[in-house]
Amino acid sequence: MQRGSGFTLVELVVVIAVMGILSVGAVAFITDASDGYASTVRRTELGSTMRLAVERMTRELRNALPNSARVSGNCLEFIPVDAGSSYLNLPVSIASARFDVVPPIDASLAGARIAVFPDSTTAVYSFGDPGVISPPTNFAPPDANNVVRATMTATHRFPVESPDRRFYLLRAPVSYCVDQNRLWRYQNYGFQSAQPTIAALPTSMPGRGLIGEDLVASAAPFTLASATLTRNAQVSIDLEFQDGADSLRIHHLVQLRNVP
Repeated sequence: MQRGSGFTLVELVVVIAVMGILSVGAVAFITDASDGYASTVRRTELGSTMRLAVERMTRELRNALPNSARVSGNCLEFIPVDAGSSYLNLPVSIASARFDVVPPIDASLAGARIAVFPDSTTAVYSFGDPGVISPPTNFAPPDANNVVRATMTATHRFPVESPDRRFYLLRAPVSYCVDQNRLWRYQNYGFQSAQPTIAALPTSMPGRGLIGEDLVASAAPFTLASATLTRNAQVSIDLEFQDGADSLRIHHLVQLRNVP
C-alpha cells in the first residue's frame, strides 16, 4: 500500500516558529519606519514654524528705529520705521509746531511720529520737551519749490539736530513675547515710556497675533547687547520648539540699525 505524503508535526512547528520570527521582525521594521517618518514630519513642521517666526522677527528688527529695541523678561519691544527723509529746518532751541522737510513723503503716513537722532544717550521712549520723538505729524503737499511743510499736533523741540539732517517716520511700537509655550506678536498699544508687561498688552486680535507655539520654557528668549563705537546693537533670539520627543532649538543674532 502506498503511503500519503505530508508534513510532520515537527516540520509544522518549525515553520510556525520561523513565520513568527519573521512576522516580529517585519512588524518591528514597519514600526521603526513609521516612527521615523512621523518624527521627520514633526521635525519638518517644527523647523517651518521656527524658521517663519525667526525670519519675521529678523525682518522687522532690521527696520527698527536705532536704539529703540529694549528687552524685559520674556518680551522684546522696538519701534518700526516706515520711511525717512531729510529736513531743511528743525525746532531745536525754540519749540514750534512746524518745520520743513524734503520729499518724498507718503501721504498715507499722515499722523505718524517723527524721530530725529535717537542716539544711545537719549531716552527714545520719553515724550518730554525736548524729546527724540515728536507728536503726531501731518504733511502738506510739496510747494512750488518742492518743499513739504510738516505740522505737528503740538509744539515740540528736539534735543539735537542730526549730523546728516535725517529724520525717521515711525509706526507704533511692536512687541514679541513668549508666554508659556507660545510666541505672540503685539501691536496697536501705543507708545509707553516704560516697557509694557504681557499683562498690559492686548489680549485679542488685531492687537495680538500668534506667531508660534510648542515652545519650551526659556529663562531668556531675548537678549539685547547695546551698540558700541565698534559694533551695532544686537538682539539674540534663543528659542526651542518641541513636539513630543522631538525638539529643535535656534540661537540667532540680529544686527540692528546703529546710525541715527
